[in-house]
Amino acid sequence: MISEPELVGGPAFPEPGAPAYPPPPPPPAQTAPPARPRRPWLWALGGVVAASAVWGGGLFAYDRHTASDGPDLRGYRAVDPCKAGTFHGLTSVLGRRGETTNPDALDEPGLYRANCTVNLTGKKVPYDIEVTYTLHRVTEPRPEFEARMHDPYEGGGDRIDGIGDTAFVTDGGGDGVTVLDVLDGQTELRLRVSPVIEWDGMGTQPPPPPKLDPAALRTYLVEDAQELMTALKKKQA
Repeated sequence: MISEPELVGGPAFPEPGAPAYPPPPPPPAQTAPPARPRRPWLWALGGVVAASAVWGGGLFAYDRHTASDGPDLRGYRAVDPCKAGTFHGLTSVLGRRGETTNPDALDEPGLYRANCTVNLTGKKVPYDIEVTYTLHRVTEPRPEFEARMHDPYEGGGDRIDGIGDTAFVTDGGGDGVTVLDVLDGQTELRLRVSPVIEWDGMGTQPPPPPKLDPAALRTYLVEDAQELMTALKKKQA
């Protein structure tokens, strides 16, 4: 008679009706790893960012303050120079004032420039007074002005005293053209006086312009320029 096999080693099967084996114990609870301390360079980085923001804001405020102040314009304004000037001296020797052109103007935050012409109806020939008024609102104009006055192609002529910070006058010799360039702070002013040569269309050569005393013409030109510079600083009604 063959009996039921027995297990060799290990626990025997429970008897029928006996209580089941107890459940295995739960695995041990896993403890959380200890929190790592915050790296000190993160705090330092935060401080750098905050400092940069404060410094950048201060720099922006400084730039804005500097730009808003700008250079001292000495009261000069963006106005029509031909309308502002009377040119009493030149009209007394060259003829009464006639037609005046509207200015070609450039009005930008950094620069104002206006160019216009006043015609004088002379007894023998008419004359033109060409006026160029430049107001530098940002940059310093003196180095460039001085360089141009020594340019042989532009010709600053003779340096004269008694008007603006520096000034030059050029006599055109036989053609009757006289040019005055004045720098006063941020302002450049040029007055160019020239005879108007008119041809009759028949090829007839017009009469030459009258010969004027260069010293007297310079005197009237400087006086009219000084009067104009004062008018350019006045608030227009």
